[in-house]
Formats: sequence, structure tokens, C-alpha cells
Amino acid sequence: MRPCIVVLGLLALTGAFRAEAGDKPAALIWKGSKDKAEAEAQQANWPELEKLLEKTGLTLPEGHPRLVASKTVPGLKPGFWVWLLGTCASDDAAPVLEHLKLLAPGTYSREVKLPTKKLACPKGPDSPPQARDEVLKISSDATLRVFTQEETESPDEEGRGNTVSRTRFHFVLFGKDGEVLDTADTEGDEDVRGNDPGSGPTAYRCTNTRLEAKKGTGKVVLTRSCGASAFAECGAMLSADESVTVTVSDGAVSASDVQRENIEYAECE
Repeated sequence: MRPCIVVLGLLALTGAFRAEAGDKPAALIWKGSKDKAEAEAQQANWPELEKLLEKTGLTLPEGHPRLVASKTVPGLKPGFWVWLLGTCASDDAAPVLEHLKLLAPGTYSREVKLPTKKLACPKGPDSPPQARDEVLKISSDATLRVFTQEETESPDEEGRGNTVSRTRFHFVLFGKDGEVLDTADTEGDEDVRGNDPGSGPTAYRCTNTRLEAKKGTGKVVLTRSCGASAFAECGAMLSADESVTVTVSDGAVSASDVQRENIEYAECE
């Protein structure tokens, strides 16, 4: 497949999602069907979505997703087979549903009649993913969408490691029915600071992250400008322009190693 990239305006994938449930507990449902065999076949689309949910920090309860007859869940309309992702208290359902709908748009919630002790709600990250404006039409059967997510790291109790804040870019290739075909990710803006007893002080930043689609090539280039602190060691890289090329080909998406240009090194006295 020779992809032809067209940049489109983002259709409202984000915003204030509300769980369809009211004050009662909610069941979070990925897919379903009246026919059990058809519902079972939907599982083929789960593995890539599962990887993406894990990458973005959403953890499902043990044993989920699980295919259940809707009549076995009090409150659901009987006559269906549904993939249950979890059951949540009403206040907990909305942020989890927002995360799920962003990456699996067909996910929905329904009120159920379950006691609190029987609820099993997915656990989301402190910083959920956010959709960017870039939507890249690869073909009639595939679309590349871009999401960002804020990440942080802290030194351990003994002071080892760095204080890190970064923006991670997730590149997600969706099929025509909204299924996740493949994903890749890389880092954007980043701030790293530390004073590890073993390796000494560390400080560098990468800023001004940009994306550019290379029309007709199936490639998107992420660029950022990086610089180290003034106390960088003799001969160490002081600054550089970095780039990562994301390529879509034959239903797969991949991110290249970091390429550097305009490199400057710390002077040696």
C-alpha cells in the first residue's frame, strides 16, 4: 500500500466526555453483539488496543476484558454478548470512559445494579492522553492520529536518578472501523535535572517540538531543539537539533532512532 497523507482537522476526539450512566454504578463495554460467535470474533482486535492502553497507563481489573451474557449483569438489557472492561462507581466511571473512548471510540457505559463490593473499575494514569490536531489520512482503510501524554520521574529514596518531566507522543494507526492496527511513540519536550552522587550533576532540556507530514511518503517528522547546561563536561554535547521520523507502511507504524544535526560540544579549557 502506497500511503497518501492528507492532514485533516481533528474531529472532536477530546472534550468533556460524560459517562452515559447517572448516579448508579456503570459497566464499561468495549464491544458487543447479539450473536455470541460474532462477539467472540471481535477479540481479534483486542491485542493492539491492549498494548496501547498499557502504554498510556490504563490498567484493567484482573480477568478483563471478559465476554459475558448481558442478562448476567443486573441492569443490562438482556439478549446481548458484551466485552466488559470493568464496573465503576458513577464518580469513577467518567475519567476512565474518557480515556477509553479516546483510543477505542466505540466504548460506552451503561447503568448497572451492583453492590459496591462487587465493582471492579479500571485504574487510569494521573495524566491521561490528549489528542492533537493532526489527523493523517493514510488510505480509505487507515488513519494515523497523534496523542500526547505528560510523564514525570523522580529520584529514588537514596537520591539516585533524575527529576524528569516530558511529553510523550503516541502515533496510533486506526483501521476504518476504529480498531487499533499499530502504534509507535517517541519523546517531545523534555526537562531533565539531577545530581546523582555517582555521576554528578545533570541538566538538559528539549523544547519547541514540532510535527511535519511529508506528503506522499507515509512519513511524519518530529523535531525538537535540545541543550545541556553550561556545566557540561569537556567534549560533551552542548546542544543539537533532534529529529525522529515516523513511518507508516503496510499497515504498520514505526519510529526511527533519533537523528542529530547542528551539534555543538562543550569547549575544553
